[in-house]
Order: sequence, then structure tokens, then C-alpha cells
Amino acid sequence: MFKKLLAPLLIFLVLGTAITVMIMPTLFSSTLSHKLFYKEIDLELILEKNREIAIVFFGYSACDDVCTPRMESLAKFYNSLDKKTKQKIEVEFLDISQPVDKTLPSRYAQYFNQDFKGIYLNEEILREYTKEFSVYFSQSLFDKQEYNHTENLYLVKKKKGKKVLRYMYNTNPYDFKQIRADIKELINE
Repeated sequence: MFKKLLAPLLIFLVLGTAITVMIMPTLFSSTLSHKLFYKEIDLELILEKNREIAIVFFGYSACDDVCTPRMESLAKFYNSLDKKTKQKIEVEFLDISQPVDKTLPSRYAQYFNQDFKGIYLNEEILREYTKEFSVYFSQSLFDKQEYNHTENLYLVKKKKGKKVLRYMYNTNPYDFKQIRADIKELINE
């Protein structure tokens, strides 16, 4: 009897976890489009260049239904910024899929804009970075090439030699008017 119940229970638990990871952030996103933080992060790969602010997005380079539209909208927003603002900002795409070809994240990000930075994360670094940013992801149960993941954008600022997570945006579509205002505020701090 127990063996007959074990398989359905296991499937229920796995599906329940996947649904929770994907649906719960969406339930709250309609009431909170962005959140203010002041969390110091000690992550080496973020804001490596001489830039003040990073716009960070976690996704995977083989994603066509979530990441591609998000990256396209991010490229359109970035292209609308003036030259002086662009010189202070870095757009960073962090790949959660750990592709075999370590250059794929960079090529994927630069497909949308040559200034975008794609970052490959090995398993250990991926765990550290997703924990710092509270990014949730899981491999699809139905297609092992796909990942379910949160779709947040983050603003990170360098301040007095430290990197500080300042804003998170969790709505779809992103409120680029708000993001523009937040970037302006961070530049003027």
C-alpha cells in the first residue's frame, strides 16, 4: 500500500515545489513593482569594470520564452539612455544553466547589445550568487534543457569600494520609467 502512494506523493511534492518557486513571486508582483534594499554583496563577477551601477538579470541562454523578451526589452531601455548614463551602467546577464560552452552567456548577452556582459557561473559560484540575490530556479521536469526561474532585475551600485544591492524589480513588463528614476537617484547619491 505504501509503495503505491509513494510515487504520486513524490510527484505531488516535486510539482508543488516547482509551482511555489514560479507562482509565488508572481502573486506578489502585482502589488510590488520594485523593492528598495541596502544589502552589501561581496561578489567578484558583478561590476568588474569601472562602472558605478550594474543592471543584473539571471536567466539562461537557451531560453526563448522568458529570457529573450526580457533581454530585448532591456536592450531597448538601455539604448534609450543617454551616453553619459551608459558610461556609468553595466548590464549583466548571469546564466543559471551552466552551458558546456562557457562563451555562450557572453555571446547571448551581446546578441542583444554589444555592451552587455554575459557571465558563466560554475556550480559553486551559481549557488553563491543565486543565494545572495534570492534567485530561485529549477530544471524543468518535462524538458531537461529548460529551467523555471525568477525573472527579476536588480540594480547594484558601487559605493565606497563596496557593492550594494539597491533595487529589485519583479513585474512583467518591467517598469522602466521607475528603473530610469532609480538609476538617476543612484548616480546622484
